[in-house]
Amino acid sequence: MSTLPRSSNRRSIPICLAIVTALAGASCSAPRYHPDAEGLARFNAAGPIQPEFDEQRLIDSIQPPGVYTVVPGDLLVIRVPPSMATSVVEGLPQTSLEHFARVSKEGSIEVPLAGTTQVAGLSVQEVEARIADKVYPELLSERPSIVVSVQEATLSSITIYGAVGSAGVHRLRSDELTLSAALSAAGGILVGEGGGARRITVYRPGRGDGPEVVGLPVRGLNVPFYDMPLEGGERIEVERWEPFSFTVLGLVAGQGAFPIPPEQELNLLEAIAVAGGPDPVAAPPYATIFRKDYETGEILASTFEIKGEALRTAITIPIKPGDVISLGHTAGTWTRKFASEVFTLQIGYFFTPGVNNR
Repeated sequence: MSTLPRSSNRRSIPICLAIVTALAGASCSAPRYHPDAEGLARFNAAGPIQPEFDEQRLIDSIQPPGVYTVVPGDLLVIRVPPSMATSVVEGLPQTSLEHFARVSKEGSIEVPLAGTTQVAGLSVQEVEARIADKVYPELLSERPSIVVSVQEATLSSITIYGAVGSAGVHRLRSDELTLSAALSAAGGILVGEGGGARRITVYRPGRGDGPEVVGLPVRGLNVPFYDMPLEGGERIEVERWEPFSFTVLGLVAGQGAFPIPPEQELNLLEAIAVAGGPDPVAAPPYATIFRKDYETGEILASTFEIKGEALRTAITIPIKPGDVISLGHTAGTWTRKFASEVFTLQIGYFFTPGVNNR
């Protein structure tokens, strides 16, 4: 309970009114903000928000192509010396013979003199060494010179859909089985207005532990990106990044981000209404929209009156995805909030229930 005489509290009311009146007078002289014709045209041309990929982060994360390893189904050409051939054409000098071998589903091939040889998962150099090891020194007195090459590589199917240039089934060699190579084969990730992506989901065949989710290197989204190896048979979903939302802050009933309904356009007043409308006590007269100009990289800010005759302009301003709307304080809003709190306090003191207020 205040120790001041009750008359002192009553005398404080005129003092508060004087302060309120002074602030109100200052608010009346506050400048009116609105863009000129040139500024409004530039503002309307800016936006909507677009995904901006951090290309350097993507490049840094890409794994270099690996060494090709033999897989079942590959057709190999094996050049062996005549000493390993089962037959030599009489009268024709030959330094080597070509032998074609298809890698079986068990991962093996048949090689003259060397017989059945496991080659799946080996590089061509390792296949050459393995064949030579099987015949030297047990069967040949000199280590043979063997050359192996891939005549026909088996391709693994990867299905990619979503925000890519060419969705569908793409076939990759074993040394191309990485996420970055699959995205490249699908024409890359779509960017710009109407495109973009915010994450990648990889579904692996026969895995019961759920899909793997990879964030994209998009500026403003603090998510890591890494280039993962693939096995073949994966389904890759490049999820579209559709930022169809706007944000309202400041003197409104409800602050936050709000979706823009599909195929619907909201103007400035409608967007504020979606956020619950202006604070009824402060009654802000202005609303500022922040929007990015992608040609210059600037954040443009245009302030519009949302009361009185200037409402006609506010009604014509469409809200774009990514817009941030702020209903900030002015001298007038501070005055009204201050006055509301002062009178609430005074009324609470003089008319406290259960207290003799004479």
